[in-house]
Amino acid sequence: MDDGRQPDGLEKGIRFGCGFLFGGLVLFFAFARDFFSTASPFWIAVGVGALICGLLAIRYGDRFYHGILAFFRWW
Repeated sequence: MDDGRQPDGLEKGIRFGCGFLFGGLVLFFAFARDFFSTASPFWIAVGVGALICGLLAIRYGDRFYHGILAFFRWW
């Protein structure tokens, strides 16, 4: 999982892309009810959340996803 090596450019791009898509989809479905009332803040929130998830995925890699799974595994 974490072997102490630094990820190269391709791995960083893949991490960011997957984190960005994950954050965008999760926030889209979390705030979908607000889409029809106010569209502009909805897309700003989804975009900012997706960007944050992408950056966290670059920084923490698999630990980012393991932390999310541990957080939602409460049931």
